[in-house]
Amino acid sequence: MYSIGDIIKRINISRRTLHYYDQINLLKPTAVKENGYRYYDKKGLIKLQTILALKSMDYSLEEIRVLLNTNEESPINQEDAWLQSLNEQINYASKKIDKLRRKQFILRSMFQTIEMSGQYNEEHIFRLIKRMESPDFMDGVIPATFPANIFTEDEMEILKQLPLIGSDDPRIQNAIELIKETREKMHVPPNSDVAKKLAKKWSHSISSWFNGDVKLQEKYFDFVDSFDKNSQTIFEMDEELVNYVDQILDSLNQEEIDKL
Repeated sequence: MYSIGDIIKRINISRRTLHYYDQINLLKPTAVKENGYRYYDKKGLIKLQTILALKSMDYSLEEIRVLLNTNEESPINQEDAWLQSLNEQINYASKKIDKLRRKQFILRSMFQTIEMSGQYNEEHIFRLIKRMESPDFMDGVIPATFPANIFTEDEMEILKQLPLIGSDDPRIQNAIELIKETREKMHVPPNSDVAKKLAKKWSHSISSWFNGDVKLQEKYFDFVDSFDKNSQTIFEMDEELVNYVDQILDSLNQEEIDKL
């Protein structure tokens, strides 16, 4: 059995905290002597370690209370108690990590969207607040979805590899830089040498996303054009920028045709 004094000497916790846990019935001492000294056995120490671990993961005391009460419903022998507790703590940590990764993805998504658009408004703020609790999350990202009646299985495997806003895919940062460069040069005529160099960058970048599959590339953008503009696609660009990119790419393609 360990007194409060013993515990304070061994770990960084205050007497006031232990008294508070006792007061709110989160962690009751195993025994209280006539002199008022509180003592904790091995089971109490395991419970204290669990509380402190979950608290360090930013679980609230009320959440911890619920978790502890749930775990106490399943009886287990004393020898295995801490192993089970550690395993449960690992699971709780995983859930917290998943939740934070989802929020990180959504926050990064908005940051990248604003970088691409070069501006933001109140709708961006409302959209971010709404999306923060979105449950559509898998392997660190919110994946884009593609209809099986339009794309084949092989095509969907390629589409699943497209760079998504919100991911830490380096292709997204490259796309952001390319978009910024394009905004700066939109005053340049589409058939100029400057525009042609820009168009080659776009052509190379987009082709790499689709593994060089030109037909799939065209099929995908036809699909995007017919879809809700607010849905999850590769990235968001305003109509003026999209039209300029189309013009410089068309000009580049026409030049290649004329050379034939």
